Amino acid sequence: MNRRLASLLVLLGVLLGASAAFLVPSAVWAQTSRTRAVPPKEAPPPPPAPPPAPAYEYTFLKREGPDEDLVELQRLGGEGWRVVSTVVVDGSTRRYVLMRDRRAEPAPRGP
Repeated sequence: MNRRLASLLVLLGVLLGASAAFLVPSAVWAQTSRTRAVPPKEAPPPPPAPPPAPAYEYTFLKREGPDEDLVELQRLGGEGWRVVSTVVVDGSTRRYVLMRDRRAEPAPRGP
């Protein structure tokens, strides 16, 4: 072998050896991480479910006169009803629209 070819082979070996020092550790880590038993990270608990949307029930009250309306609205207010709007029906009849939280209906009684 002549000297030039021998020196090229040595230079090639040195370059491969130097580059292998940077490439081999990542390959070694990739292989050893598969064989090592690492416990998986615990998944975070799922977020709590949002509360159900409130249920409302609506009714209406025909407007009669200031005194009658006041008495009836006070009675309904004691039952939890609130006036949310007033509407005109048929162009002349005015009504109060009332709303309250839906209450659980009583269980039907057996015989």
